[in-house]
Amino acid sequence: MKKLLYGSTALVTAGAFASGTAMAAEEAIKVTVGGYMNQFFTFGDVDNSPGDGSPSTDRNATGFFSDGEIHFKGETTLDNGITFGFQVQLEAFGSSARGGTGDVIDEDYAYIRGSFGNIRAGSENSAAYLMHYAAPYVGAPINSGWVTTFIPDDGGAQTGGGGFRSPRLSTFLDFNNDENVITYFTPRFSGFQLGATYAPTVSESGDGANFPVEADKDTEFHNGFAVGVNFVESFSGVDVAVAGGYRFAEAPNTPGAASNLPGKGDDLEQFSTGVNLGWGGFTLGGSYAKEKSGRATDGDAWDVGLSYGTGPWAVGITYFQSEVTGSGTGDDEKQNANIGVSYAVGPGITAAAGALWNDTESSNSGGESDGIVGYVGLSYSF
Repeated sequence: MKKLLYGSTALVTAGAFASGTAMAAEEAIKVTVGGYMNQFFTFGDVDNSPGDGSPSTDRNATGFFSDGEIHFKGETTLDNGITFGFQVQLEAFGSSARGGTGDVIDEDYAYIRGSFGNIRAGSENSAAYLMHYAAPYVGAPINSGWVTTFIPDDGGAQTGGGGFRSPRLSTFLDFNNDENVITYFTPRFSGFQLGATYAPTVSESGDGANFPVEADKDTEFHNGFAVGVNFVESFSGVDVAVAGGYRFAEAPNTPGAASNLPGKGDDLEQFSTGVNLGWGGFTLGGSYAKEKSGRATDGDAWDVGLSYGTGPWAVGITYFQSEVTGSGTGDDEKQNANIGVSYAVGPGITAAAGALWNDTESSNSGGESDGIVGYVGLSYSF
């Protein structure tokens, strides 16, 4: 099947050039390599109590966090000014033997960019996710799943996507992780930009649904749609960035049948908004997100933060809070805070240190997780 597909693609491409519908590029696609890496040593005190009669977890006082990706990027611009490109992200933390998910390739997509905007197709987050703004942070982010790596919480409400794209751990909501999608971003007009995404299948495979490409409407969420809008402008020395987003996906015909994204028979709906204000080295921002229905967990989350940067130094404080209701698991309430300081050692190299605090309570199981940990580490961006 793959040989036939590649052969057909080659014929179509050859026909396009022969008919003169595309103009020749001055050079072939140029491939570059980029990515990031994080290495953090942690120390502190973490207490976990499942609350359902199970024994508490005895956590060590020290730990080490390692994460990274290699990004392969290719791009060329034709004589008519249209740019064709792609990106493939290789996970350094993908192996299940290292505690990952086994997802070796994170995102892979192609894009076409020109005066008409940007069209993106492949395994990628939705426009509403990519265009979102949240509270600034320095050091370790808490509006994400990072905090559960530093301060694990045992038990509590279950969420699709492990909470990373649900309001349990984040205001960066999505109908799921890196589905096969088609996304269009408009050009930016007077500070405004609009993005829209369509996902035929919502399966949480982590790298798109290819086996098969059509959703099983009885067991999988499907026809996912997302729209995002943001506004970026400066007024008298004040930088303003505002965003809003909406995501929707049709529920499986059989309630609760989706194994990776368990639902209650309702269509999935999510809303989000965020704002950043910057002036004189300061950045103040926050965000709010709500998952109205669809998955095993509904709820909302918000964050607020303030950072200041001068020269190579930056310092910041961020607070995050969420409350979700799980299907049959009661309520989860989570509070996180981070204070951090960073120093730009050199181009693409940042040293950071700080402290994380977490408190999580589950009303159904009576479980509780709390702790304070310090961290020091290096982040590379290339």
